[in-house]
Amino acid sequence: PLCRHSDGRKVLRSSLREFLCSEAMHHLGVPTTRAGSCVTSHSTVLRDVHYDGNARPEQCSVVLRIAPSFLRFGSFEIFKSTDKDTGRTGPSAGREDIKVTMLDYVIDTFYPELLEGHGDGASHKYTAFFREAKVVRRTAHLVAEWQCVGFCHGVLNTDNMSILGLTIDYGPFGFMDRFDPHYVCNGSDEGGRYAYDQQPEMCRWNLEKLAEALAPTLPTERSRPVLDEYGAL
Repeated sequence: PLCRHSDGRKVLRSSLREFLCSEAMHHLGVPTTRAGSCVTSHSTVLRDVHYDGNARPEQCSVVLRIAPSFLRFGSFEIFKSTDKDTGRTGPSAGREDIKVTMLDYVIDTFYPELLEGHGDGASHKYTAFFREAKVVRRTAHLVAEWQCVGFCHGVLNTDNMSILGLTIDYGPFGFMDRFDPHYVCNGSDEGGRYAYDQQPEMCRWNLEKLAEALAPTLPTERSRPVLDEYGAL
């Protein structure tokens, strides 16, 4: 909900980019959130567009995003215990009851066919959610579509990965004018972590983080073989 300056405001420039691109991606056949409307106001905020110290006022705007769900991989990380590297703990760490409820909601609402095939076998149902319910398959399909149209997302962290395999959160995205496998659209991505040719691997990395977040509800011995299928999809 908060932008770089923690004021919670989106500007007209980036709002129009998201509106146009999300609709273009939809008509290109790429799974994506949609844009329902773009509303602007007379309020302004300062934004340094080129990160060169020359901030200028821009009009504030709101984009109405449309999607079946806005649950992301990162939504399930709120249950994570203390991270050994950062020392951070999820706000709902250890609440397996909430995690199971949220996971069941996703399956019941968006993948009801899994209930027919797996009934009350929870462990098998969650494995199927990861594989057959196309979390892995949909993610692999999504990034393949990106690569086909020369789209570079720019910020592929777990919070920008849809549990339904949709393109979500249009920020510093870009399209290649001519093929460059090392194309980086995010001006602040100096190391090229989210470069065009790194997108398939970054999506796999995010799937690994989702698998970690779902454990032990989805045991790692069940999620790991599914992840191994990713490269062949």
